[in-house]
Parts: sequence; structure tokens; C-alpha cells
Amino acid sequence: MSPSPDKPARRGGRLALWVTGGALVVIGGAYVAGYALAGDNTPRNAAVAGVAIGGLSSEAAVEKLRSELGPRLDRELTVTAGEHTLQTTAAELGLAIDYPATVANAGAGRSWNPAHIVTVLTGGGEQQPVVTRDQAKLTAAVAGLGEKADTKPVDADLSVKGTVVVRSEAKPGVTVQQPQTADALAEGFATTTTVAAVVAQVDPEVTTAEADQVAEKIGKPALASPITVETGSSGSFQLTPAMIAAALSFEPADGTLKATLDGDKLTKAAAKPIKALGLKQPKDADITIAKGKPKIIPSVDGIGLDPDAVSKAALGVLEKPSGRSITVKATTQKPAFTTDDAKKLGVKEITGKFTTYYPGSAYRVNNIGKAARMVNGTLLKPGETFSMNAALGKRTAAAGWMAGGGIEGGKIKTLQGGGISQATTTTFNAIFFAGLEDIYHKPHSLYFSRYPVGREATLDWVSVDMKFRNDSPYGVVLQAWTTGKVGQTGSVTVRVWSTKRYTIKATTPVRSNYRGPGPTQYDSSPGCVPQSAMSGFDVRFKRLFYEGKKLVKSEPFFWRYNSLTPVVCGKKP
Repeated sequence: MSPSPDKPARRGGRLALWVTGGALVVIGGAYVAGYALAGDNTPRNAAVAGVAIGGLSSEAAVEKLRSELGPRLDRELTVTAGEHTLQTTAAELGLAIDYPATVANAGAGRSWNPAHIVTVLTGGGEQQPVVTRDQAKLTAAVAGLGEKADTKPVDADLSVKGTVVVRSEAKPGVTVQQPQTADALAEGFATTTTVAAVVAQVDPEVTTAEADQVAEKIGKPALASPITVETGSSGSFQLTPAMIAAALSFEPADGTLKATLDGDKLTKAAAKPIKALGLKQPKDADITIAKGKPKIIPSVDGIGLDPDAVSKAALGVLEKPSGRSITVKATTQKPAFTTDDAKKLGVKEITGKFTTYYPGSAYRVNNIGKAARMVNGTLLKPGETFSMNAALGKRTAAAGWMAGGGIEGGKIKTLQGGGISQATTTTFNAIFFAGLEDIYHKPHSLYFSRYPVGREATLDWVSVDMKFRNDSPYGVVLQAWTTGKVGQTGSVTVRVWSTKRYTIKATTPVRSNYRGPGPTQYDSSPGCVPQSAMSGFDVRFKRLFYEGKKLVKSEPFFWRYNSLTPVVCGKKP
């Protein structure tokens, strides 16, 4: 029997199947082997922030990154923003590294995906670490840098120097872009020790070019020629370029500079030609003490030029370089302090008073009397401050002050205006018992028995003043006078008139820490002033404030008096 014609064909088919099946087995084996070889390793060429982790297991890669990147969290990190820097660390910024997530992100981990297996065995590359943030810490740190580094833009400006308008250039500002800077820190700390903050420029509202235009259009013609002011029947006068310059300024407005004229400054600069018009100036009210009681001197309306009207009219022709003329009618002018204002101050009674006595030497009679006259009649509105130096002025012979005994450098010397501490002390005690606020006073360095111990005040034009503030809601008027003449014991009295708020008492002064004088010194110099021995001591007392019988406030005082070494003029025997 002959063989079937299809049998060879069946044998060929079986061979093909065997070959294909074998190839699949081989490939499958290689696939399985590749999976096994890849395991959970990181890709062959993987690295994170410069740290090679290729071929390591996930666990080994995590440990290596922790070991090498961990210290970078605590190393010094410099954050720059222009000229400003912040020295910190990543840890202080609230930054940390998620090591397992970083390794996973680098490609580690088991997978049957052929692409993954190939990548593990042959691929990989540089990766950034996965960073976690403590947002509160990071935001606070970046905000602090912004506070230091942010600069506001500077507008171009116009100012007046003499009769010339001078321009200053605009300058842009800088602001730290905080969210972007936070991102830069998170991205950069692992690979560098210096990170630049992300900053943005802030443009000024008024540019240099805009300021130049205003200077040319307004500034230059504003000071080019005088402005004639017509007042009607009262005549006319001129505002010279110098007068205009005294009141001219430029203010930012809507991206440009706006010229302004200060009416008060303008009329003050033109005071002389305005006075020549013969207009009646307003007169403020005043409060004096007459026949033992306060008296209001009524205010008087005036006829004058409204400063705001003058400035408004002048602004209207400011851009015109020549031939400028304006009309401003004289009108009734109210005083700054009216009769009604004076009535509302409530000056009605004595709230504090004090008297001290002094030997009748010529310089004391002159100087203390002059000081009393200059203090007398002082009116202080609520909140105003009194300065003894401001009231008396510099003590010079030309001003009528005589030379007399005073203390300088802890020694008794002859000084211009000697004796005025008597008036200062008396004024201080009057305001002390009036319950007014003591801003500053300084007792003498040496104690003199004619003054209340601790409760006295000296004066020096250069370095020592006596100041108090009217901290009441009422007006305060000072009344001062002297008695006596040369050769007789004199006195100086100061009264404070207002509305009484407190009854003031002073506790008995307590002396302590006595210090004796040094040994006698002999001085044969021409300017020698003999001085007696004096002991030094400390003193404490309090000012007590009563409302009725209730103590509402207590104010402590302390002073340390020096001792005085005796001086004999002449040679030591």
C-alpha cells in the first residue's frame, strides 16, 4: 500500500509548531529572567540630585538617598534677593524629602511591563527628589525675605530751589514673588547652596519723562515773571517769582505731577506788599488776669485777602510765562482764635500757685523780674506745651540779662542770666500743684535751702529746659510777678488759672544717703569764686492727685544732690 500523499505535509506542520513553540519558550524564559533580574531595582542609570542609585533595590536606594541627601537639609542655604540675603537651612524652611516616593519616581518597583523591565536594565537618568513642605514655615520665611528686600518705586519729583524747579529721577522698585520663590527653594536646595529669589520690577507712577514735561509746561513759566494782584479799591501788589517759589510745590496725581500753591506760605511771603495796602488785620482773642480775675480780650475781625483765594487765582495763570494778572477782592477775615473760643477754654479760677523768696541783689531783682514779666500772660490751649527756654529766650546782655551767680560743672560761677532758676523753680511748683503734666525738669546739682527740697528746677540755654504740657481739657493762663527791690528781700509768685480738676498734695520729702564735702581747696586764679561746704543727699517724694477725698493717681519723684567742696580764694596758708 502506497503512503498517503498528505503525510509529509503533516510532518512539516508539526516541525513548524515545534519551532514556534520553542521560540516562545525561549522568549518567555528570557522575559521571566528579565523580570527576575529587574526585581524592584532602580533603573541602571538612575540618579537623584547627583546621587547615583542605579541598580539598587528600592530599600537600598532609599537608605543611600537618606544618607547622602539628608545632610543637605541642614546645611547653610543662602537665599539672595538683590542686595539682601537670608541665611537659613532647608529644614528651617520646612522642606523635607520623601525618600520612598523619590525612589519610586526614579523608576524602582516590580512590574511585568516590558518597557519597565527594559528601563530598569538599560535606562534611567537624573531625577529631582520628591520634596514635602511645611507651608506655614516656608511662607513665613519667604515673607520675611520680602519685607527686607521689597523696595517701593520712587516717583520722579519736582522741587523748588531758589527760583528754579529741579527734577529728581524716578526709580523702579522690586518685589519678591513669594509663591515662585518658595518653588525655587523647594526645587533648588538639594543641588545648590545659593538660591536666587524670584523678583519682579515695580514701575513708578510718575516717570522721569513725565516729570520733565511738567517742569517744562508748568514749572518753568511759573517762576518766569511776577503776578500782579488787583484788590479793587485797596490797590494792587505783585507776587514776585521768589514769593511764588516759597509757596510752590508739586504733588503726584494720576500718574503725573500737579502744581500746588500754599496760600498761607504765599501770603506770608508777600506780607510786606500786602501790609502796604493798609488792610486791617484780624486780631485774636486773649485772656488776661485783671483785678484778681480772668478777663477775655475780644477778638477783632479784619479786612484782608483770603490766602486760599490768592493761591487759587495765582494757580490759574501759573502756566502763562508773562503778562500775568489776577483779581482778589479783600474780604472780612476772621481771627484764628475768636472770643467764643476763649470763652470755651474755661479759665475761671486759680488751680495752682507758688511763691519763693530771694536776696535783693541787683542781678536777681533784674533777672527774676524780667523772667516773671515774660512768663506772665502765657496762654496754653489744651494739649499745648510750655518751654521756659522758649519763653525767656537766650540770656544775653543785649537782651537785658545781667550776669550773676549760677552753677556750672558742679561749681558756683558767674553766669549770664544768673538767678532765673528762681523763676523757673517757682513756675514749676505752680504747675506742680495745678496738676499739669511734667514733661521735663531738672533740679540743681546742689541744694539751696530757699527752694523746696527736690521740688525745684534749674535752667540752661544749651542743655537744660523746664517743660510742662497742658494735659487738661481747659485753657491755662500763667500769672507771674515779683516784689522787692535792690537791697531788700524779694519774692516771685506764679499762679495758674484754669478749671480745677484735682487737689494736689506733696508727701513729706524723705532724705537719705548723705555725703560729706571733700577737703578745702585753695584757688589763687583771678576768676576764683569762694564757696562753702555743702553735704549731698538723696531725696524722694510723691505728687498725689485727689478727686474730692479719693486718691486717683500718685507720681514719684527722686533726685540726688551732690556735695560741694569748700573753696578758699587765695594761696594755701
